[in-house]
Amino acid sequence: MKKLLCGILCLLMLLGCASAEGYWYAAKGDNGLWGHIDETGNWVIPPKFDDAGDFRGNYAWIQQGDREGFANRDGEIVLLLDEDVYVDSGYDGFYYGGRETGIWLIEGKTELGAEWVDGFFDVQSGVYSGLKWRQVRIWCSDSRLIPVADENWKWGYVSRDTGEMVIPAKYDSDNMGSNFYDGYAVVTVCDDDYNIVQTLLIDETGKEYPLPEGIHEEYCDIEIGDGLFEVVGANGLYGYCNTSGEVVIEPQFAYAFEFEDGYAEVEFTDGTYGVIDQTGKVVMRTTDTHYADVRHGCYVLPTGEHSFTMYSVAGEELFTLQGENIVRLWTPEENGLCMYVVEKGRQRRCGWVNMQGKIISEAKWNFPDYDQTGVYFPSGLQAVYDIDGTRLAGYLNESGELAIPLQFSFVTQFYGKLAYVGMVQDDGTTQYGYINQQGEWVYSWTE
Repeated sequence: MKKLLCGILCLLMLLGCASAEGYWYAAKGDNGLWGHIDETGNWVIPPKFDDAGDFRGNYAWIQQGDREGFANRDGEIVLLLDEDVYVDSGYDGFYYGGRETGIWLIEGKTELGAEWVDGFFDVQSGVYSGLKWRQVRIWCSDSRLIPVADENWKWGYVSRDTGEMVIPAKYDSDNMGSNFYDGYAVVTVCDDDYNIVQTLLIDETGKEYPLPEGIHEEYCDIEIGDGLFEVVGANGLYGYCNTSGEVVIEPQFAYAFEFEDGYAEVEFTDGTYGVIDQTGKVVMRTTDTHYADVRHGCYVLPTGEHSFTMYSVAGEELFTLQGENIVRLWTPEENGLCMYVVEKGRQRRCGWVNMQGKIISEAKWNFPDYDQTGVYFPSGLQAVYDIDGTRLAGYLNESGELAIPLQFSFVTQFYGKLAYVGMVQDDGTTQYGYINQQGEWVYSWTE
């Protein structure tokens, strides 16, 4: 991670960001330097940086010579780091803490031969914490307090608005520290053998609230979802507490996961799996953990060879999809479209079906795997690669039609009104830049 230099960083950051001024995108000028354009393709910050990424919140990553830093929306460099201090925005298609609510991780050494230490730069406040933590929780929540570890690997909380410690580092973690969610975090204290001996709820002032007698955590870094978090009872089984420290779903499960959108996956004591709602009611049950998932009020179960059925949480059968080599049907996206997957040999291709069970796009597509992982049809268009045919890329609309033809060598998802793409030219050069939702170039350059 400490070697993620500007090439990978640019790929992750060349993807736009919203604010009151709209999305501003990094672009290369005729002078070979980088600046920023708006959604109409006009320069809002003239090209003057050796390298740059798109704005996240109020700031953008930039590079001058061998030094990385950040610029504000006036085009002013607000921080220029020393050489051999590196900036990391995220990986696997995700930004640390989200595009609009997250951080950039800063890593470096405070002196020659010293160990690596971490800091952060906040995308909203523009606060730089300095390099002073053994670790910063990169996958932070939208809380204005972020978990950090001191030189003894004790965890506390730093303000993202000031960079100063707010809750002293005195808690233990086996990973990255516990995030705050809706004003509360679940923290743990361990003995010298790393066994959890105390579990506490804390609020953002640092006030501690003990859990009920006999209730504890089996693991560190528990997440709070929908105001609930999993706990272990005296019987060794899992249940759920709320942020008032009350047990609201009695310990009864062999294992439990965090709530999301009103539902949580659980493992029952008989070895089967299922999903419960916030009252503890079981809404579905299966022998395969891969299908213990509810999203947008629906779940999928295999109902035969290459056959899958979509159900509502009320148990209503919505439709069945059956076909040669179909190996998976996914629950719907927000737009009501469901991805299905066909496997031939070792090759997997994806298509789309609507909630009436009608295939609107045959399974022949791959998607960008480095860009908005798990997010489909942002702005109503989906970037696709035709791997088996033209080996080019374009964009599907929500009717399953190619709204922007296959013509690009690479594509990214739309952010705002523009998408970053590349097109190989006849002379071997590549035209890079941004297109609008009609597939028209708004701004481009050639390399």
